[in-house]
Amino acid sequence: MGGTDHDPAERRRDVNSPTTTIELTAELKSDRPGELAKAVTAIANMDVNIEGYCEIDGRFHVVTSDPADARKALEMVGFTVTSTEIMVIETEDRPGALANILRRISAEELNVLHSYTLTKTRVAITVDQPERLRDVLHDLSPAATRLR
Repeated sequence: MGGTDHDPAERRRDVNSPTTTIELTAELKSDRPGELAKAVTAIANMDVNIEGYCEIDGRFHVVTSDPADARKALEMVGFTVTSTEIMVIETEDRPGALANILRRISAEELNVLHSYTLTKTRVAITVDQPERLRDVLHDLSPAATRLR
């Protein structure tokens, strides 16, 4: 027994380690009823799981289990699609966890371009200096994420 493999503090340190994934952005042809349903249905018909999404001003941002197939599905039904590498942050499910992470990002003068929640207490985030985000979050200790 013992060791750090089972140390709860070790697991908490991993909470703020970001990973990268691909976010697809589909330009909806018009901001009218049915366009978002059409995009989501196309992805579902390809048997791809949506892990998180947001639609803002006719732009459908989506993170899926298979970005390549999701892109194909969206293009097949007529959407113009772009892809962007984004960071995904695992957060704790408690009051103030996200606020503390965002305060740290702000303190480092990183500008959040967009952010939204994903399944399982994960957050998708794009900042103006993505190369710095990983270092900023890696240095964030579990104690520093507590609400102050």
